[in-house]
Amino acid sequence: MVQENPIGDTPWALLMGIERSIRHAADLTAFRFAVVSEPRRLISYQQAVLVAKGGVGKYRILSVSNVPTLDRNAPYIRFMERLLKTVGSKGDLSKAAALSPRTLPEKLQVEWQEFLPSHVFWQPLNAPDGSEIGGLVLMRTAPWQEAERVLLDQLADSIGHAWSSLLKPSARLRKSRPGLKKFTSLGVAIVLLAALALPVHQSVIAPADVIAHDPVPVAAPINGVIRDINVRPNAEVKAGDVLFSFEDAELRANYQVALRSVDEADAELRRAAQQAFGDAKGRAEVALRKARLALRQEQAHYAGYQLSQVDVIAPVDGIAVFGDPNRWRGRPVSTGEQVMSLARADQAELAIYIPVSDAINLEPGADVRLFLDVDPLHSVPATLELSSYQPVRTPEGVLAYRAIARFGTDNPPPRIGLKGSAKLLGDEVPLVLFLLRRPIVALRQKIGM
Repeated sequence: MVQENPIGDTPWALLMGIERSIRHAADLTAFRFAVVSEPRRLISYQQAVLVAKGGVGKYRILSVSNVPTLDRNAPYIRFMERLLKTVGSKGDLSKAAALSPRTLPEKLQVEWQEFLPSHVFWQPLNAPDGSEIGGLVLMRTAPWQEAERVLLDQLADSIGHAWSSLLKPSARLRKSRPGLKKFTSLGVAIVLLAALALPVHQSVIAPADVIAHDPVPVAAPINGVIRDINVRPNAEVKAGDVLFSFEDAELRANYQVALRSVDEADAELRRAAQQAFGDAKGRAEVALRKARLALRQEQAHYAGYQLSQVDVIAPVDGIAVFGDPNRWRGRPVSTGEQVMSLARADQAELAIYIPVSDAINLEPGADVRLFLDVDPLHSVPATLELSSYQPVRTPEGVLAYRAIARFGTDNPPPRIGLKGSAKLLGDEVPLVLFLLRRPIVALRQKIGM
């Protein structure tokens, strides 16, 4: 807005009117418009550009005279920012000076001819404390006069003061209360120390599996080859159901041979008994034949027992827990080798493998939260029952402590065989120790303290 000047239209009167317009700008938008428009009443130019300094070698165009809306992607704006960055990197923008394309790279010289007139003047703008906050670029075809430079320097002082006031409206308040910043910093430090002393539970997250609690193992009762698996994995079975069967051809043949051996030994005993009357040697032969018959009977009894174990039946009700049935069909097994186990669906527990590097102090009764892989957004509560003192190597090759947790009775436990991650809560420690425990351990291991 142009102010009426009762003093006249002398240069100094115009200067005071321009300074008044700039100081009375209501906000930064009005200030930017006044800075690139008002000086034209005092100094003739074709275009003015207001620039803010954002850092070392960084300049940002804020407003351009005769341009109502600034397009930051416009070629002219991008060229001006590259030009100021290049000139500023050489230290040529620290004081007022006329800019020349002669010292610029060839590409910028070509663009200068396209975008700028022959005479460009740079006027730095400083805050009251002397720090550089930006600058004013003025362009025209005529050379710049010394009197105009003096007027621009005076005007720049007022512009810098007004700009600094708009950027920091609370500067006067801060200066009037010098102890406020110190008091605020002290308060922040006290609050931070108090927060670091807050007690929190140590916690660790470790892989976990839902396993059966006290399952009944089902092992091979005899040596043989498994012919068929009669149940599917995780199927419910009743006591007396056939779980799996052995190949029985050889067992039946052995049993028949054993029975024939018994008949043969019995016949030999009767013949020896008939020849034993009046013959001492015959009576000794009878005792030998009786012992041989007893041996053959025991062999037949054992062969019959083996044949009776061809079909392995479930000793109790439960769920058959094992892997792929095809892995067992046609496979020879030894006596005592476990094929599957029977578990109760409502008697599951949680096996947790805590890596040695993440181990914390855990006591029985600690809270455990299980996040299943099939439902990672919800947790299942459990209670720690025990934790091993000696670490074991997991199938993944990680040395870890094995912990067991029991599920509560309020809700049915998850299905046996599910996997997930368990979060275990340990002792209460200050927040600072919770945050720095791992770095402290790593540092002690590195420096040996």
